[in-house]
Amino acid sequence: MVSEPGHRLKGFSLPPPWSWGYGLVLRRKVLGEEDLSLEIFFLKRGILEGLVRRGVLASSPHRGALDPPAFTYFQFQWLTQERVRIRHWEEARLFPRARGQAHLVLEFCHALTSLLPRGWWDPGLFRCILRSLKALERGENPEKVRILFRLGVLETTGHSPWHLLSTRHPSTIPPLNKRLEEDLEKVVNTLWQDLLEGPSRRDFQR
Repeated sequence: MVSEPGHRLKGFSLPPPWSWGYGLVLRRKVLGEEDLSLEIFFLKRGILEGLVRRGVLASSPHRGALDPPAFTYFQFQWLTQERVRIRHWEEARLFPRARGQAHLVLEFCHALTSLLPRGWWDPGLFRCILRSLKALERGENPEKVRILFRLGVLETTGHSPWHLLSTRHPSTIPPLNKRLEEDLEKVVNTLWQDLLEGPSRRDFQR
């Protein structure tokens, strides 16, 4: 680069770097008529916003890989620390039976987007949702899966309900007697509401 007298050096900017990774699609929003904005929980990178040009079009490949709760392989270009431009994607694992429990899957995805700021990575929360989606794929009782998901998230975020019960925390969750199961479910649901909504917001909504 050459500088003329009285002028600054004229430089050039490099294009944004490329990267790749596996991510769980949590949320999908249509932008305009053709484009998509996705919230994706990337392994070891946290939740990022992914912009997909023409992702809505019928000609778009692997369209199911852009719908929650797909676990997808992405190639992308960094725009900021929290936003990427998706260039290529391939189906890694879809959860067709889990999608049959739409309200439950929506709760899973909403919980993570509510609890994690963009760009934050938490392997414990990632394992919670993947474990729950796999359980739904196996055909396990959706209500049982809901409680175990909430329990896992509460423990990961330091809100373990076992401290409020008379029993000690088990290393694994064995079959519980009816009374203890009911007590655990009640405490889990109460703590869950406090965690996501907060007492002041819940009282305001009554």
